[in-house]
Amino acid sequence: MANWVEGLLPLCFMKCLSLPLFFFCFLANAACAQSNFHKKWQTQFILAQNGDTLTLPEGIFYLKKSLSLEGKKNVTVRGAGIGKTVLNFKHQVDGAEGIYISNGTNITVEDLTVQEAKGDAIKAIRVKGITFRRVETEWTGKRKGIQGAYGLYPVMCQQVLVEHCQARGACDAGIYVGQSRDIVVRYCEAEYNTSGINVENSVRADIYQNLTMHNAVGILVCSVPMLMNNGGHARVFANKVYYNNYKNFGPWGEIVTKIPSGTGVMVVSNPFVEIFNNEIVGNRTMGTGVMSFATVDSSKFDSIYFDHYSRKVSIHHNTYLRAGEPPTFSKNLKNLRFGKQPVPHIIFDGIVAPATKNDQALCIRDNEVQDKAPLFANIDAIQGFKNIRYNAQSYNCTLPKLEKVWLQFK
Repeated sequence: MANWVEGLLPLCFMKCLSLPLFFFCFLANAACAQSNFHKKWQTQFILAQNGDTLTLPEGIFYLKKSLSLEGKKNVTVRGAGIGKTVLNFKHQVDGAEGIYISNGTNITVEDLTVQEAKGDAIKAIRVKGITFRRVETEWTGKRKGIQGAYGLYPVMCQQVLVEHCQARGACDAGIYVGQSRDIVVRYCEAEYNTSGINVENSVRADIYQNLTMHNAVGILVCSVPMLMNNGGHARVFANKVYYNNYKNFGPWGEIVTKIPSGTGVMVVSNPFVEIFNNEIVGNRTMGTGVMSFATVDSSKFDSIYFDHYSRKVSIHHNTYLRAGEPPTFSKNLKNLRFGKQPVPHIIFDGIVAPATKNDQALCIRDNEVQDKAPLFANIDAIQGFKNIRYNAQSYNCTLPKLEKVWLQFK
């Protein structure tokens, strides 16, 4: 900030003859300078040539309008670092996002912080090759469902890379990837969001070596109705999923609001998911859930064009340790009771697709339990939880390992 403030001081001294007038002049010129930064940067975004790097200086900049980058190829937007280049949209009056990127190819955003956006912090739509690297998004203050929904929000994209990023305070998901293909989310930290990381209606995703802590839901892999495609083929591995017991403050009607606080990893209506080598610790409701959409939100179960079932889910070589707090089952799971039995780490709703009834919906093997809670329960959701079964032996099987996601930016 000092770089532009120092430039204003001589001007103010020249024009202001008294101390009160000096401060009035200082504030007026400061507001003008901030407005000029938006105009300058937006002009750079519009005039950027293919292959350009747009450099944003160090400082805290209060912007009232979104920045948008459209139809560009091989362009990098680069700040001076997380916490060094800070774009604050606290007083935003125009635009639904902090930064909006659309219809581009090979776009990179790196080394900056976006705070207090009116809607999503950074949204990318219909981009082939989008990278977020060392980007921080956050909303501070009281968490409630009317603040920004998503921190990083690539949707309808191909070849998505999110790495070394931080996300805090989003009322839906800190890091969200929707309706996209070929995705890698790695080395990120997400905390105090409703969902830390959410991959939705997307195909081929690797989510690994992330820390999700103090969210309502750590990691969510799901498909929901009324979007173009179902998701599938997701690997969730080598993550630290710790103490995701924060309040669920998600926006009304979204799938994340249907999932109880205290959930580590949740799979909803997604085929071909492999969850392995994770540390899933201190989540008070369930370590890992595998559900049909009918269990999560029965009001939308009647869509004939939507595959509601989770199939071919493999859960192996994870470490589980429960929190010493009572679970917070809610919504469609509010009547689920385990009596005096400790709540199991892995909860399966038991709903399988009729056409694949003889096919293996779920395989569980070689997981380590570090407390006295049962590893597994089939909660018999379709019968209203009347016949809960704890025997995991029939699910002791092996599914083919899913292939690594390869990103080939061109």
